[in-house]
Amino acid sequence: MRGTRLGYIDTIRGLAALAVIYFHVADHLLKTGQAGAGIESVLFVALTQWIDLGKVAVVMFFAVSGFVVPYSLDGRSRTPVRDFAISRFFRLYPVYWLSIPLGIYAFYVVPGRGIPVATVLANLTMLQQFAGIENVIGLYWTLQIELIFYGLCVLLFCAGLLQRTRGVAGAAVAMLGAAILMAVARHQLGKALPVALPLALAIMLWGTLWRRWHVEGQAEARRAALGVLALIVLAVPVVSVLAYGRDLGFGETWYRYTATYWAALGLFALMTTRGRIEAPVFAWLGALSYGLYLFGPIAQEAVSAAARSVGLTGHGHALIAAAMLVALACAAPVHRFVERPSIRLGRRLIADLHRDRAAGAVSPSPAGASSRVGTAS
Repeated sequence: MRGTRLGYIDTIRGLAALAVIYFHVADHLLKTGQAGAGIESVLFVALTQWIDLGKVAVVMFFAVSGFVVPYSLDGRSRTPVRDFAISRFFRLYPVYWLSIPLGIYAFYVVPGRGIPVATVLANLTMLQQFAGIENVIGLYWTLQIELIFYGLCVLLFCAGLLQRTRGVAGAAVAMLGAAILMAVARHQLGKALPVALPLALAIMLWGTLWRRWHVEGQAEARRAALGVLALIVLAVPVVSVLAYGRDLGFGETWYRYTATYWAALGLFALMTTRGRIEAPVFAWLGALSYGLYLFGPIAQEAVSAAARSVGLTGHGHALIAAAMLVALACAAPVHRFVERPSIRLGRRLIADLHRDRAAGAVSPSPAGASSRVGTAS
């Protein structure tokens, strides 16, 4: 099953990227008193205050990463970690770098805010939040969790645990334990410790187990996936109450946090089993999902500014549709001219490195010398 394209995963990616846009526009309209009345207002309240639709989408993205990313570590390669690092770098960074100047323009230049050069340089690394430096675009925090997951996958792979279902399940349980301990510490100390990080890692590892059950048909994975899912479902309200039972200035509540995570897990489970959706339009959306995610906030800002300039209010879903169309108009050419060529470049680099290694191993040697000895450089 390695290398098989799963259309329903593309559907989840695409719809999740659009859901993030929906949430942010709806939340902005509610907070600024621009939401319409009637069913639109009810929908906006339900999808931003009762549950967090944006976070539902992000949690589903995390599960998708677990479903897909570990299979980029190919044990058949002689240099699996190097190949993995190269492929992930060319998958993430070029498009990410393109989003930074656009984010600076939309969120700093237009509003008249200054941004230190050091902040820009730190953002180029994608590691800025680890140093306590501001993200140019707020949603970059999820990419930093992705990087941590990549590192965790490499550690588990090198330890021989990623290849074993029990190893993945054990790591997921350990991450859940870390989330609970961090939530307890957050509750006792009143400090905003990042409980979402180990919880996200547990969900990613669960996604790996879920794939091994539903795609690969492993009997052991079925028990592990269901067991880890049950533990996550039970752990989420505990983490939520401990971490968000008191107001630490983030505007989060334990009941919305719990409902959001449960909704995300339920939707992901449904959409990878009986509720699979596969169609060319969704495959296309899935291919554009990374660009949609990164350029969505910029599209939202542009549409909101345009609406303010003409005094347009009370047309929330029209503004959401406009933001989605602008985001698609950005993501489509970026995918064609930046993302796809970057991914191909990474693959060519990996192939060239393998050819160089093979050539070095069988290079001609002077008469009488062993054929295994390569030429000196």
